Amino acid sequence: MRDDAVAPVIAVMLILAVAVTFFAAWNAYYVPSMKAQSEISHIKEVETGFLKFSSDIDTAVSMKKEIRLSEPIPLGGGEFAFDPVKSGGELKIWNASPLDTSSTGYFRLNWTNNTPDGLGTPYPGIVHNFSLVKFSYKPVNNFWQDQGYGWMYGNTYVLNTERNLSTPLEFYRWSDVTYGLAASLVEVEHVRSVSEITGNQNCSSIKIRVVNITPDSRHSHISGNGNGMLRLNSSVHTEEPITYATSMYLSIDTPPDRFRNATVWNATLWQSVNVTSVEKLSQCDNVMITPLSEHETLLTFKRDTGYPNMTLIIETTDIKIGAY
Repeated sequence: MRDDAVAPVIAVMLILAVAVTFFAAWNAYYVPSMKAQSEISHIKEVETGFLKFSSDIDTAVSMKKEIRLSEPIPLGGGEFAFDPVKSGGELKIWNASPLDTSSTGYFRLNWTNNTPDGLGTPYPGIVHNFSLVKFSYKPVNNFWQDQGYGWMYGNTYVLNTERNLSTPLEFYRWSDVTYGLAASLVEVEHVRSVSEITGNQNCSSIKIRVVNITPDSRHSHISGNGNGMLRLNSSVHTEEPITYATSMYLSIDTPPDRFRNATVWNATLWQSVNVTSVEKLSQCDNVMITPLSEHETLLTFKRDTGYPNMTLIIETTDIKIGAY
């Protein structure tokens, strides 16, 4: 065989070897590195969206007005110019009741009232339960690591979906977490006047403003690899005034034992309820306050001659959280 015939064959084989080596290195190192970098950017956008939406919830709870707010949450990522394949993700919203399945909520209020002459049988009233939600983002087949995000009780946390572990995003450890949201959930306003007969300072009306946060029943879950969105819709409604009220019962429900900061949340929420309601109403001479347990109180309204009739007004800020 002639040497000049063998040389081109060897050259082609060397070129193929170089090409195969290049594509092997491309697929083994460059592509995974670029997809991981793209996925990291995507997860960072999810984190930013969760933090902004957490702030949106704080705003809606504090304002207690009709308002609509939303934040984009990209469900998938990991694509780049030479490989458009994307990962996926899931947004889910559910009720954060004490057992995650019941509807008793985080705060309970009920009342009784009587007839104008005070001679009838007291009406037992209606039990009002007010709820909170939890929501989370979980990645599906991502190109970096199984890192998701969640929100509960006013704080965002990082979620390792593979090992089912979580850690607070804005605090060093769970024991450092605070619950500023609890301070804005329940507020009480009252009208106080001086009786011309007795000279006592009595309350004639009490307005209870409470926030109720629930999942949007039609938009509580979304999955895919496109652009998702968390959205809240806040509306305010006032019930018909409750006249000739005789008592009002306030209590909070303890989160489940698996919620490691239940004690801190309870203390923060009950302190807020006490400051905004019990302590204020203790200034009214016609209001008797009877603590029933660590997290429940009964308020009784006197109906003696010279005391004004008590009127209760319940104003609820309903916040619907949806995934779109």
